[in-house]
Amino acid sequence: MLISNYPSVTAATAVVLAVLQMLLLLFAANGRGRYRTGLGDGGNEKLLRRIRMHGNLAENAPMFLILLGLAEITGQWPTAIPLFALGFILARLSHALGLAISSGPSPFRFVGVIGTVICDLGLAGLLASRLLHDTSWLPMKLF
Repeated sequence: MLISNYPSVTAATAVVLAVLQMLLLLFAANGRGRYRTGLGDGGNEKLLRRIRMHGNLAENAPMFLILLGLAEITGQWPTAIPLFALGFILARLSHALGLAISSGPSPFRFVGVIGTVICDLGLAGLLASRLLHDTSWLPMKLF
């Protein structure tokens, strides 16, 4: 039995991102074997792109999951939370696809970056508005 405020959307999103992270890790590891490079990228652009596909998700997913989890446990925005989760997953898939295709500019990478920024800042904005409306967390009344 789950507790009533269990962050199910955040948990499901974490599962999807963990699977994606492991797939990208295996893709990078496969590239290391293919290009015979144990550390770094050995100056190989294709291997560098594989490493960055994995690294970009690793850099962006933790902050998103923290924001998503905090927003979800407030119990507010029940429609927006899954939309942010889906948007972030699609943005990160788009970014990885863009890097798989090319190291140069790509519409997929652009969508991935913009989608990630929108999702992170959108959730941060929701949380900031919540904090502004409920100032009981402040040590003294400022407002």
